Amino acid sequence: MEFTECVKDRLTLTLKSGLLCAVVLMPATALAQSLETIRGEEATSVTNAMTVAMAATEQRGVNLIPTDTASAAASAQQRKIARLSGHIQSRYQIPDHKAQQIVAAAMRSGETHQVEPELILAIIAVESTFKERAISRMGARGLMQVMPGFHSGKIREIGGSHALFDPAKNIHTGSRILADYLDNQSGNLRRALLSYNGSLHLRRSAYPDKVMRVYRDLRRVTVEG
Repeated sequence: MEFTECVKDRLTLTLKSGLLCAVVLMPATALAQSLETIRGEEATSVTNAMTVAMAATEQRGVNLIPTDTASAAASAQQRKIARLSGHIQSRYQIPDHKAQQIVAAAMRSGETHQVEPELILAIIAVESTFKERAISRMGARGLMQVMPGFHSGKIREIGGSHALFDPAKNIHTGSRILADYLDNQSGNLRRALLSYNGSLHLRRSAYPDKVMRVYRDLRRVTVEG
């Protein structure tokens, strides 16, 4: 009897111990799973945060490079304008602000029509010696001596022949005409210049040589500066 009670007590103790272990172990397992879940979520969050940060960094990098390049290009352009306008102001005795205005317009038109600004300025030097209100015996007007009767469509686009006395509009129109002649002559600069001057069919013309001399002079100013 005592033996039976002893065995019963031990079995009861064993059962209680097992249940206690189960109770203790179950939360531990659940806790471990929870911890793994939390770690996974944290890892995902960290990964997402890193992805966002990297994307932001890359975006900043993409934005910064063109900004720096644009800034450097703008500085180089300002230096070029200063050198060319200083040379023109000194050589042709025109006010500095006028020289800068003309050079800046030549730079813009050169970029628009894919013509070197020094070439545009050389044509201006030969055609009008930088006199914005110049009129030839044939009726050519302004800095680049544009003939209203020969380019009526282009003249209408800028507001009429009186607009040719506006330096920016005159340079825009003259540069456009020159670009058209270059296309028509398959890039042959001499023939394009002869066409611009209206002397393409003459046996001899000194016009291209005059323009090229001034062009080379302006190029030296740009390069040596």
